[in-house]
Amino acid sequence: MSRSNRFLLLTVIFLLCQKVSTASQKAPVANFSVSLLTCEKTDRYIYALFGHSAIRIKSNNNQSDLVYNYGTFDTGDPKFYVNFLHGQMRYFLSVTEYQTFIQSYIVDEQSVTEQVLQLNESQKNKLLSLLQEQIKPQNRSYNYDFVKQNCSTKIIDLLSESLGPDFDQALLKLNAGKGPPVRDLLNVYLRRQEFEMIGMNSLLGRRSDTITNKSVSLFLPDTLQKTMDKIQLGTIKLSAPIVYLFKSQHQTASGLPVFYLLSYGLNLFFVLGISAGLSAHPQRYSVPKKLISFLDGFFILALSTLGLLLVYLSCNSALDLLWYNFNILWCHPFYLVLFFRKTRRIASIIFLSGILIFTFLYIHASFFSVLLPVLLLLSLWLSIRIFQAKG
Repeated sequence: MSRSNRFLLLTVIFLLCQKVSTASQKAPVANFSVSLLTCEKTDRYIYALFGHSAIRIKSNNNQSDLVYNYGTFDTGDPKFYVNFLHGQMRYFLSVTEYQTFIQSYIVDEQSVTEQVLQLNESQKNKLLSLLQEQIKPQNRSYNYDFVKQNCSTKIIDLLSESLGPDFDQALLKLNAGKGPPVRDLLNVYLRRQEFEMIGMNSLLGRRSDTITNKSVSLFLPDTLQKTMDKIQLGTIKLSAPIVYLFKSQHQTASGLPVFYLLSYGLNLFFVLGISAGLSAHPQRYSVPKKLISFLDGFFILALSTLGLLLVYLSCNSALDLLWYNFNILWCHPFYLVLFFRKTRRIASIIFLSGILIFTFLYIHASFFSVLLPVLLLLSLWLSIRIFQAKG
């Protein structure tokens, strides 16, 4: 898949941390255990970059073994992409046979761990009763929000309602104090996926930079796993030790080094630089000039289209993480003005100023070094246009 297609795909399945499962209404028998399943992150799929969480209900006599999954979505929905752009994706709770669930992760070489929750009979029965009520067709759907309502946060809500104030107090105590911004939390997972880091940080708005409390990080499955391992309800540890149900030998790819991104940017700049030279001597290079002009125009259209998407998401999406997106300072639809010779120079100066302002705001951000080649390319490209128009 080309890098441009991967960027477009990222805008469609942005921040998804779940796997589709097969729904079933089979109920487990009495005398059962409850456990938290954590599917570790993998770079094989964009939607799996952040992992996944689910609840396992297993009868002790092996008559039933089910996995309840809050991360189910219907990609066949004709309005799926429209709902995504508006932040109104509908997700639902489903239940799957454990063997079906684990086999899909074995095939994908994605590690899965289990933590048996040490609940008493009353707590387990209440949790199961809630799941059976939520799995009903009229109750199982909810509006997905990557930070506020996802496969992990729904499990926290389930445990809170099942275990009561003791769980809430233990969770609050464990997560006291400030935590890192959401953008920084996400970038930890994207250190080896530079291209995905550029795409995701282009979509995120100002609210993702706000310093939060530690509990916000519970939307990440492995953070939920670590938290469950630390919680004490009185003298009882909530979770039994973490065990692997399947451990993958797959190694995360190293990603595309920034050095190569910079090289690609400078190569494109070299082509655009030739374009400036050809414009100065069109009589010598009439055929190549048409090709370079085509590439130049394509670059303007691509930037303007992506900028229009950012403006649309920033103004119309229900996901507040996408609001007030300062990336619009360098990626916006106004590049179309560069097609007009009379406004080209002043527009280039204004656009270059926007890039400098963005650089000033984010130069110390964790993702800036990855975005730098893109900003450098744009700055050089606009500088050429300024001097070209002056001449």
